[in-house]
Amino acid sequence: MAEQTLRTLQLCILDIALEFKRICDKHGLNYFLIGGTLLGAVRHQGFIPWDDDMDVGMTRAEYEKFLKIAARELDPRFFLQTYQTDPAFAHGFAKIRINDTILMEDYTETSRQHNGIFLDVFPYDEMPENAFRLKMQYYHFKCLKWAALGKTDYDFKDKKKRYFGNAMRTLFFFYSKDRCIDRMTRICAKPHDPAPRNVINWFGAYKFSEYMDAKCTRELTELPFEGHLFKAPADYDMLLKHMYGDYMTLPPVEKRGNQHAMVKMEIGSYQPGGKP
Repeated sequence: MAEQTLRTLQLCILDIALEFKRICDKHGLNYFLIGGTLLGAVRHQGFIPWDDDMDVGMTRAEYEKFLKIAARELDPRFFLQTYQTDPAFAHGFAKIRINDTILMEDYTETSRQHNGIFLDVFPYDEMPENAFRLKMQYYHFKCLKWAALGKTDYDFKDKKKRYFGNAMRTLFFFYSKDRCIDRMTRICAKPHDPAPRNVINWFGAYKFSEYMDAKCTRELTELPFEGHLFKAPADYDMLLKHMYGDYMTLPPVEKRGNQHAMVKMEIGSYQPGGKP
């Protein structure tokens, strides 16, 4: 993706993030920057220069509140995408999309789902402390996740992903796509302790590493991100070291750019920073 095009994409995503932040601030909902977005805030005070997406996290309780409020209050420029609002969408987390734009990942090129430019919103759930229970819960979740993905018109280019999706679709033939996600959500949100020590993003790319002390969801600070203040875990240094090690050192050039296999982008008449 050309540098100018990438910057346009980042500014579009920032618009979505500011609308997300507006709703959360208005209703006192806690959220926090996560993953590469948190890294970008700390290291670059904004997007990592070659990054093409933005991720935020919320506890499951705050996430469910946000979905209900956003369904009523989200600016009409945007679309709240869940498996309930978009029949062709098969993920158990939410995306906020810009209407009348296109940002396609390689596996959604032929999908009928809303493929607008997006912000990812991930729920964080209680994490089992017992290692065996953690693995069993994760693998149960993973099978249902891929069963749901396999029941859509997604076209995975990676042979292993395509094979696993087809296999899980066949194994869970008695479940619809929505039933798979309903069941998966109950597994993710299963309570383990009245005061959980850790919470986890089951949907994260880093699998078992996408966890944090539960207090990180409550003890928040604000970090500058593209000229705006966004909430982040106060102990962001610990989280970033856990995920990236020496996170202030830039990766080699060959590991930068198009990390999410984006294949098509169109913004139409949309103008970042204002209404079309």
